[in-house]
Amino acid sequence: MTAARHFFYDGVMFKNAAKFVGGGIAIVAVGIGVIFLIDYVRYQKSPEYRAIKEIQKIKKEIAEDPYGGDTPEEALRLFIEALKQGDTDLAAKYFVYDEQEQWREDLAKIKDKGLLDEMVRDLGTTKRGKNISMTNTVFSAVNKDNEVITVINVVKAQNGKWKIQDL
Repeated sequence: MTAARHFFYDGVMFKNAAKFVGGGIAIVAVGIGVIFLIDYVRYQKSPEYRAIKEIQKIKKEIAEDPYGGDTPEEALRLFIEALKQGDTDLAAKYFVYDEQEQWREDLAKIKDKGLLDEMVRDLGTTKRGKNISMTNTVFSAVNKDNEVITVINVVKAQNGKWKIQDL
């Protein structure tokens, strides 16, 4: 066999081997891509993924929440004004996020029982107590005998506004 002919057969053999190896690598790459795609789709349908998305949604809602006061007194004043107007949905928005739904229901029940005016009157007696911290202040409402009938805890929320934590 001549040198030229030997080189030709080696070159063809090298090209065939390269095609075979390249094809094998392509098949493996496609297989890995399919596996990752399947895992990605499964992950998006998983409870963990949905929980993460829900948490992100709630964090965004909290950060963008426009309700609350610039001071603890303003937060309480806005809450009482909403109650005076009979707007229990608005009043509930002056509570911290975790408490809003429960207070929306509770305030609606108080309104249905015709006790909203009495609540407004009681809250009109509030006096600011001591600051618990830079982000937590306490108010107390008193009755005609100057006895404390409720304590209102106002905190600085994640949106930078003051909100009622509990009443």
